[in-house]
Amino acid sequence: MIEKNNHKYKKDVLRLATFIGQLMLANGAETFRVEDTVKRICKSRGFSHINVFMAPNTIIVSDDRFDGYTFMKVIESRCINLNVIDVLNDFSRKFVSNVGMPVEEAIYELKNLEFKPPHTQKAVNIWTAIGSSSFAVLVGGDNVLTFMLTLITSVIAMITFEKVKKVSNIPVFATLVASIIIGICGIGLVEVGILDTPKMLIVGSIMPLLPGVPFIKAIRDLVSGELMSGVGRAIDAGIIATAIAVGVGISMNSYVKWGGLL
Repeated sequence: MIEKNNHKYKKDVLRLATFIGQLMLANGAETFRVEDTVKRICKSRGFSHINVFMAPNTIIVSDDRFDGYTFMKVIESRCINLNVIDVLNDFSRKFVSNVGMPVEEAIYELKNLEFKPPHTQKAVNIWTAIGSSSFAVLVGGDNVLTFMLTLITSVIAMITFEKVKKVSNIPVFATLVASIIIGICGIGLVEVGILDTPKMLIVGSIMPLLPGVPFIKAIRDLVSGELMSGVGRAIDAGIIATAIAVGVGISMNSYVKWGGLL
């Protein structure tokens, strides 16, 4: 077809494939799933020799049969948002099955999705806090007081995390600061006599910070043969877990050095 031989059309298809790959990586999708989606989108428009290279924060898409066009995107910030991944999965299936769908329309639809968060931060904080409080009760907190105090501490920690992350743009540092705040809250409640021990409160409050999903995704990438991405995600998860341990340890160690008893 004449349209498919048009240079602009070729670039638009590769740009679309790179864009959806960028969004999937930015929202926590596995590397092998992103690669499969990018290739399916390109093949649906006549690109049969697609090369895709990905790292945890970079995606490169090219076709060596069409004038060497190459597109690269750097992911500056990442998160875990399964809702966005589900929407992108539905979008890619719709695009692949509907060959007549204009590429420009598809790009416009993706841009609207990029700047439209599915949940407000307030809602995320509330539901995260409820989950943390429930876990604190599950592992040994046996009263309503523990539930309520863990809920409040979790909200404070999540707000601290978001504020510090926004200012510093360093998630590990934000995790460290939030963990210190959690430790201080737990120790403070023990010091004023409200709680007998800060253990359950701290265990429950750090749950939203734990890199459980990134660690599982790292294992899946390694099993799928994506060694670079898998190792990168595993190291990232390990650093975050270390930051949590260091943050809580700093607050508790400081309390003990100042004469406190845990």
